[in-house]
This record gives sequence, C-alpha cells and structure tokens, in this order.
Amino acid sequence: MDKAIKIGILIPKSQQYPTLDRDFIRGLKLNNLDVNFFVESIGIGADEKMIIEKIQKLNFQEDISIIIGFFGHYNISEVYHYASKNDILLLVADTGATIPYETAAHRGVYINSFGLTESCYHLGTYLTAKNYQKIVTSTSFYDSGYGMLAAIEYAFKENPIFSGHYITPFVPRENESAYMDKFINSHDPDAVFAFYSGLYAEENADFINQNKITKKYPFYVTPFSINDKILEEYKIEPHELYVVSSWMQNDSTSTNFTDEYKNKYSDAPSVFSILGYENGLIIKTILRNTESNTGISSLIEEIDKLNISGPRGNIEFDKGTNRTMFDHHMYKLNFDSNDDISFNKIKTFVNDGHFIKAFTSSNKPEKAGGWQNAYLCH
Repeated sequence: MDKAIKIGILIPKSQQYPTLDRDFIRGLKLNNLDVNFFVESIGIGADEKMIIEKIQKLNFQEDISIIIGFFGHYNISEVYHYASKNDILLLVADTGATIPYETAAHRGVYINSFGLTESCYHLGTYLTAKNYQKIVTSTSFYDSGYGMLAAIEYAFKENPIFSGHYITPFVPRENESAYMDKFINSHDPDAVFAFYSGLYAEENADFINQNKITKKYPFYVTPFSINDKILEEYKIEPHELYVVSSWMQNDSTSTNFTDEYKNKYSDAPSVFSILGYENGLIIKTILRNTESNTGISSLIEEIDKLNISGPRGNIEFDKGTNRTMFDHHMYKLNFDSNDDISFNKIKTFVNDGHFIKAFTSSNKPEKAGGWQNAYLCH
C-alpha cells in the first residue's frame, strides 16, 4: 500500500466520556493501517458549519478525500450533502441515539452506527411480545433529550403500554431516590425501561442502591447505563437486570477483538473503541482491494460490495440507506460461583432494517425537540 495515503479523522470531545476520542482512535489504529492520519476536533459535534470547515481544511489544505468522522445528528444532512458533492468518501460513526429523520443516502457517505435507538425499538417489540401491559420509563433530564423514548414508543404504536415516565431533574432533589421509588411503585409496572449515561448513570446507581427498586421489577437498560463502578452496586443483592445492545464487551462473538485490544492497550474496549475499529477495518479492506487505484469511484465501488466479518457480525452497507445493519441482543446480568459479574446473551433480534427505513424517508415532526449536541458529548 502506498504510504502517502492520507486519512482525515474528525472527532468530538466529551466531558461525560473524556476518553471518547482516545478510545475511538485506539480502535481505529488497532487495524495497523499503513496510512498517515490527520486529526481535527469538532467540539461537541453540534456545529455543522464547523464540521464542514474542517472537511474543507482536510480536503483543500492536505489533499485528503477519505475522511472518518464520529458525528452527532444536528443538521448532519448538510455535512453529508457537502461531502457527497465534493467527491469525498465520508465514513461516519455515531451512537445512533436519535431517530434519523430525513437522512436519505448520499453518494460516498456511509454510516456505521452503534444503533441505540434501534436497540430500544427491538426492546419494545420484545416487551410487547411478552404481553406486558404496563411499562414505566426511568431516565435523566439529559438522556431524555434524545431519541430512545421515541424509538421504543414506535414499537408500542399498536398497543400503547407506557404507564408513566420518571425523569430525574437536572439538579436532583435531596430525597430523589424516594421520589423515584414512590413514582415507580405507584404504577406497579411489569418492567422498567431505564436509560442513563455517564455521571447520570452513576447518580442513578446511587438512587437505586438506596431504594432497592431494581429488586422489585425487571429493569431493561442501555449499555451506557452501566459501568464497572455501577455493577459493584448490583453485587450487594440480586437484581433482574437486562441490557439491550448491538454489542457487549464479553460477547463471545467478539472475543478476538476484545483480546487484541486488551493486549495492545491494557484496557477493555468501549463502544467508541469498537466503532473506531470497525471503521478502520472498512477502510483497510477497501484500500487493500483497490490497491494502487484509490480514486473515489473505485473506493465507492468496493465499499458498496463490502461484506466482511467484524466484532458485531457481518459488516456491510444496506444499498438503500448506506448504513450498516447489525443484529441486536438481549443480555442478562449474571453472577457466577465466585460472585464475578458477566452478561449472558439470552436473545438475538434479527435486524431487517425496518426501523431505520421507516424514518430515513420520513419528515421530522414539527414539534420534535431534544438536544443538538452529539449524544454523550457535552
């Protein structure tokens, strides 16, 4: 491979997850790409004008036409449109925390998402299939500003089974754990759908450690709702906890990636690590297959027929949306005889792309609100 090949990296910053950029780049570099990287910061991923300016800088100043970016959602179609019209191959990573309204496919723009809202949708179909009649949500003020709630609600459209929504105020009250306990108990739900992230997840872990609410009802959470510190709280007494996600660290299908990452960095991979790794693997594959011809048309031709094995399963892009479509899974919290924590995969939701395709061509609701910054970046 020609060592003169240049790859641009656009990466956000996060106070919530200060290692987001490091983890993403680590995952990317785990592929040992024989290229030169040029890295640019895009703040909290909410300013499309800044992102376009950084693309211009990489393209015009450094003559880079292959760019990998970790993006948010705000006015992102303007970024896609600019890249497409200027013959730039843009490989996007995101957490998938918002529903992709009005995001038609653009030539040369490919999206590899962690699929948080897709996971929530599949969870909704699962809870409906269990014939649950009352579901309560529990979340933070911050996390409620994204699309997880709307996604699971879409699964409930034929059978509205939401019973109540508990949202922790931005500044929690002195006895917040008691408020949570009283609210959830008053609805006596069949299950609780809880989604938190970062400091808000740790804050919530403190509340549930006080009120023991997770002993009373099954809790279904997103992967950002848990971390090692939080899981220590669950060791005290048994809890019925489930995680819905497209990937978990100890998933047996991705042990090679996890082991390789740990061996190189002496650290466990995060969601950001796996997104970086997958995007690096995609670039590595198409560059290898095009060899000396790295023109955009050749690269697009290669990426359109891509079908390779990755930590989350087969990596390929749907022809209609230019998006990866991974299956999603249900993991159950498990304690072994040594009281060590693990998550066992108990169910797989085969992803036919229905959820994403239902929205990419749909108009965004006029009253749709929410935060503009990339999820987890603030």
